[in-house]
Amino acid sequence: MISRGRILAIDYGEKNIGLASSDELGLIVQPLPSVPNRGLRAFIKQLRTTIQAMDVQELVLGMPLNMNGTRGDSIVRMEQIMETLRQKLGIPLHGIDERLSTVEAMEVWKNMSRKQQKKYQTVDSLAAALILERYLREI
Repeated sequence: MISRGRILAIDYGEKNIGLASSDELGLIVQPLPSVPNRGLRAFIKQLRTTIQAMDVQELVLGMPLNMNGTRGDSIVRMEQIMETLRQKLGIPLHGIDERLSTVEAMEVWKNMSRKQQKKYQTVDSLAAALILERYLREI
């Protein structure tokens, strides 16, 4: 099996940003602790550090399509964020449909122990893990 490198998924929320990573083969997905959203500039700085520390080769960003698959106001904002990340980080970045990822993550979250919930801080990183799993199934 060929290594494609570690992939980092982002569930970019107004309050928190969920993160999840794959292993180098793209087989295992692991939610990472979420980070508070302190603005795009601060996030880019933190993301650069994470990319370097984890040797991330690709990014996946959840794109908030409407339930019927149409584009709404939030997708335009996310496309702007995606373009900024592409320019500032210089590694491949893919947008992936994130519909229902938070709903699915909430179901998983409810079944986790308090210790597990504390580790991830918020449900956002579980949503990022689901986004990454969806991406890995599609490639």
